[in-house]
Amino acid sequence: MIQTDAATRLGPGTVTSVEEGRAVVQFEGLSVSAINAIAFPWTPAVGDVVLLIAQEDAHYIIGVLQTRGDFTMTFPANVNLRAPKGSINLHSGQEIDMHAGEVKVTGGKITLLARTMTEKFGNAFRWVTDLVQVKSGRSRNLVAGASYERCERRVIKAKKDVRVNGERIHLG
Repeated sequence: MIQTDAATRLGPGTVTSVEEGRAVVQFEGLSVSAINAIAFPWTPAVGDVVLLIAQEDAHYIIGVLQTRGDFTMTFPANVNLRAPKGSINLHSGQEIDMHAGEVKVTGGKITLLARTMTEKFGNAFRWVTDLVQVKSGRSRNLVAGASYERCERRVIKAKKDVRVNGERIHLG
């Protein structure tokens, strides 16, 4: 246990290496082995500047002042982010990359805004109980195999030409 007296030292240190779950930190001109005592799961990296508290040979990292590389948080089990009376916002200067065996998004309304959107699936299924509407400047469907559409009624309107080109065309 660290006692709060004149022998207790507090100050910044620089992580020089990570060995056996402890960080080796340059602190007050010495290379010391420190235990990560931060309340959130942070993984030390070489070059990180940390806040150390020390008494005799016991050294504990109690804060991260500056991180040099990637900031990695590892959790041993499920993680829940909750804001019951507010919003959760994620911002990135470059990209957000998600990986999972399954991703589920549930919401009363989902809005996607992007300059370009690319979707790639092995199979895609969509169930809409009322209306599907696509508004676009141009539209093109490229189908490698057969294309099949079944509907109760179909209306095709064009301001200019309508072309149907096929080896055989069956009407009725």
